[in-house]
Amino acid sequence: MKDNQSAEREGAASLPERAAAAPLSPLSRRTAAEQAADVLRERILAGHLPAGTPIRQEHLAAELGISRIPLREALKQLEAEGLVTIAPHKGATVAALSSAEIEELFELRLRLEIWILGLALPRLGAADFAALDRLIAEQQQPDNLARWGELNWQFHEAMYRPADRPVTLKMLKRIHDNIDRYLRFEIASTNGRARALREHQALLAHCKSGDAAKATQLLEAHIRETADSLMAKLRAAG
Repeated sequence: MKDNQSAEREGAASLPERAAAAPLSPLSRRTAAEQAADVLRERILAGHLPAGTPIRQEHLAAELGISRIPLREALKQLEAEGLVTIAPHKGATVAALSSAEIEELFELRLRLEIWILGLALPRLGAADFAALDRLIAEQQQPDNLARWGELNWQFHEAMYRPADRPVTLKMLKRIHDNIDRYLRFEIASTNGRARALREHQALLAHCKSGDAAKATQLLEAHIRETADSLMAKLRAAG
């Protein structure tokens, strides 16, 4: 008979083999769920799936070539992000935000972004300013409407990243994603994009000069003006 020590050594030696032979279906399913979430998120943020649109899971699963299980996982992820609503016995729909919820999201933007900009400003360096200059150049392109929400977030993210507050950035990304769906018809006008671009350019100039007071004042005005313009258009549309 093998003694206990030799049995333990044999068991330990076989662990890598057992791990290698373990089924990988949970990992594959999770990856499929992430990919499905990416596709749906992109369609929602691009406006291809407007608020209130039912998500036909059987059709979508067939289109993506996945089963309903990873699709349900993807929908739960999007529900946590505030982009999808799942009701028992009714299925999933693209989430709609009320005016009060949109106003609250802008209030959160004000508090978080002014705070995080104050932390980031002293740490902004040449590489950060070069990245922000490139994003400004992209925003100036005439055919960028479809990517405006993405470019807008990338600009703000690049400005705040030196603050080294990854949790806050994740929160802000979700807030921007939810708001940007509604900003599309505001930014679709030439005046809306021109105003946002001017404010981004002025904000970057104040950051480069190191004028924290003017930078934070302009950021606050930028967020408030965007909120006021959007809310006015939503009320007019409603």
